[in-house]
Amino acid sequence: MNIYIDQRIELITIIQTLCNYWDNLALKYFNNKLFQCEYKENIKQYFNKYKNNETIELYNKFCNDEMDISAFLTLVLNYSTPPEICKLSDYNGNKYDYFINCLRRFYKETDFNIFYTNNKNQHKKILEDFGNKGDFIEELKYIFDFLSIEQKYYEVIISPLVFGNFGINTNDKIYIIISPINYKDDKYIFGSKESVKNIIWHEISHTVINDLTKKYYNLVRFENIKIPEIYVNNLYNNWETIINEYIIRSITYLLEKDNNCQKALLEYEIKSGFNEIENIKNFIIENCLINDKFNKENNYSKLIDYVIERISKSYCT
Repeated sequence: MNIYIDQRIELITIIQTLCNYWDNLALKYFNNKLFQCEYKENIKQYFNKYKNNETIELYNKFCNDEMDISAFLTLVLNYSTPPEICKLSDYNGNKYDYFINCLRRFYKETDFNIFYTNNKNQHKKILEDFGNKGDFIEELKYIFDFLSIEQKYYEVIISPLVFGNFGINTNDKIYIIISPINYKDDKYIFGSKESVKNIIWHEISHTVINDLTKKYYNLVRFENIKIPEIYVNNLYNNWETIINEYIIRSITYLLEKDNNCQKALLEYEIKSGFNEIENIKNFIIENCLINDKFNKENNYSKLIDYVIERISKSYCT
C-alpha cells in the first residue's frame, strides 16, 4: 500500500485554503479554526497575490452550492496529475469542466510546480511525522478479508490541509485521505498507531458500505424521522450518511481485538453520539456474516432497519 503526498490533492486543497473553506467548516461546526503551521504560512506568502484569481472566485461560488465536502477532492482524483489534468472517468459528468480548465490555468499562471518542488522538504516532514506505521499495515489485511476486497487498489494520501479523513472511490483506484489532527512543537500530529489503523479501517469500509446503503436505502421509510442534533452538529445531516457511519463504526469496533483499544474506541463513539455500537455490532455478527466475513447481500436491508430502530430508541422517543 502506497502512502504519499498527491499533487492533485495539494493543488485543490491550496485553493480551498486560500478560500478558508476548511477553516470555515471547523469554525461552523466546532467553533475552532484548524491548526497553523509553516506549510500553511508558505502557502499564504506564495499565493497571496493570486487570491483574486478567477479559479479562486469560481471555487468560492461552487463550494457554496456543493453539499458534499469531499466533492472536489473526489473530482481531482478522477483526473490525471498536473499539468495535463486529463479526465480519467466521468465523475459528475461535465458539471465542472470549466472549473477544471481554470484549474489548469491556475497551475500554469502561478507556477504551481515551483511551489510544489520548493516545498518537498515540507512534504517529506509531513510523511516522516505520519511515520512508517509499518506495524499496522499488516493489520489492515483484516478489513480487506472481512469485506472481501482486494488491497492492491487502495492507496493512502496524506493531506495536511483538509479537515477530516475520507475514503474516495474512483474507477481505477481507491484513495484513503488522512489529515493531521494538530501541529505542535514543529511536528504534525496524527494520533497513535492504533487510532490511525482504525481511521484507515473506517475509510476503507466507506468504499464498500456507502454503495451497499445506496442500493438498499429507501428514503421514504425515514423521511419523517427527525435527525438528532448530535449528528447534525458533527456534519452528518442526512439519514443515508448516518446509517453508513453507524455500520462502519460498528465494523471497526468488531474488528478491533485489543481490549484496551476496543474500550477506548467504544467510549469515543458513544461520546460522538453513536451509543448503539455494541448492539449493531452484535446484529452484524448474528445476521450478516458468513464464515466470519461480511456478506454484502445477506440481510443488509434488515441491518439498515435495525440501525434506524436503535437510533429511534436512543434519540427519537
